[in-house]
Amino acid sequence: MNMPIAHSPDIVTKQLKFNVVEGRRKIRLSSNFLKLMNFEAGSALTIQEHGDLSGFTVVPATDTQSKTHQVYQRGYQRRGRSNNPMELVMEFGGQSLLNNCFPAYTERFHVEMRKNTIRFTPLKNRTFAIIDRFKKVDPFKVFTALTGGVDVMAMEQLGWKTEIILEHRPPEARDVAAGRNLCEVHALNALVNGHPRILLNEDLYQLDTRYLEKLMDECDPIGIAHYSLGCDDHSTAKSAKAKARSVEDLSTMVDMIYPALKQIEIVSPAIVMVENVRQFATSGAADILVTTLRRLGYFVSQQVLNALDFGGHQSRERYYLVASVYPGFVFPESHTTQTPKGSPIKSLIEKYLHECADVTDTKLIKDRDTYHRNMPAYLTVNSTHCPTILKSQDRVRDAVFIKHQERIYKPSIALLKALMSIPNHFNVDWMAKEQATETLGQSIDFALHHAVISAVNAHLHLNCSSSRVIQYSHKLI
Repeated sequence: MNMPIAHSPDIVTKQLKFNVVEGRRKIRLSSNFLKLMNFEAGSALTIQEHGDLSGFTVVPATDTQSKTHQVYQRGYQRRGRSNNPMELVMEFGGQSLLNNCFPAYTERFHVEMRKNTIRFTPLKNRTFAIIDRFKKVDPFKVFTALTGGVDVMAMEQLGWKTEIILEHRPPEARDVAAGRNLCEVHALNALVNGHPRILLNEDLYQLDTRYLEKLMDECDPIGIAHYSLGCDDHSTAKSAKAKARSVEDLSTMVDMIYPALKQIEIVSPAIVMVENVRQFATSGAADILVTTLRRLGYFVSQQVLNALDFGGHQSRERYYLVASVYPGFVFPESHTTQTPKGSPIKSLIEKYLHECADVTDTKLIKDRDTYHRNMPAYLTVNSTHCPTILKSQDRVRDAVFIKHQERIYKPSIALLKALMSIPNHFNVDWMAKEQATETLGQSIDFALHHAVISAVNAHLHLNCSSSRVIQYSHKLI
């Protein structure tokens, strides 16, 4: 058969897996490109070890060099046209050579072909590298992004140390109209209620990953990267028209997984934790997030949880993802077996009603009662639970209101915290009321979040303590 005339590039690269038979590794390079790099069938080869488990280089042997290997021609018969017209093969199966040149945990290797030179180097096993870092280092360090501080408080109460917070509130149309800049408000609140070593008051989309990479060289290994991804564009509270408009003007957060995944790849945490509205679970963004994390070597668990099942007072359903380099994470079980689901919240209303604003005669309430859209039921002393509290609680007609003795009240900040099971000492008193309400409304339910973080704690202790036991077999990828 006539060989094709093909351009010969200066460099050709490939990534390959070791062939493993009965626990013995073998390198097999079968390629049409070998001929283009001046390697011919039958030619002898010499191996030059790099040292320090960093691979080896293969060159054509000279008369004075050891000729330990040679190039082979594929033996299968070709009929007519072929997709492999120039395919040659070289193999290296000596266990002493491979053990000297490649770490035992390595499963893949990189091939760089140049004229008369082929370089084989190990590819880093990302999962193994992450696990290895926590053999002698405290894993309970946090990188958290997009936080108002409640999740930080939940983790710090359980003994986590906040290494880095990435928080920047992007300007909204109403901010521009009012001529105000609130980019620091949530970051400052995280400092009031948490103790990060490093604060990045930068837009998630604009953070320079090269700077983050440099910064991580100065930090201890991160046990958990926690992301509260923007939920507006997955929530039913935002209309389809508004979602389309936000895509057009780039105020959308539907693509937030992209910068988050780039950062996760750099931070290389033992665990990635993401929370969002329940609708996120069936979105294309979730599919991309889960698939990419699995490709990065994480074991991914997902579940939609209801705050009422964990001692909360509001029917807040949230999507949770926990991706771990260790297998076997188990989400917490419902607390409803110990306490009745939906206990009356009469005591909370009676405790805080005196500080709630009476809004009975406002236009907002009058419009609410005549609005065509279904409104959440008023909260009363006989209510067993509270509807989900929204970020827009302070300014929309479908917010949570209390009805008591024929009067309508807007919940106070203290009552909102209690309804979301957020500790009363979580401090938003320094903030303007609108921003304080917004911070709480877009936050997590503390009881639910505390339960999930506690399960993550148990999972890490099981796998990172000095007496750790891996519950399940773990194939490093």
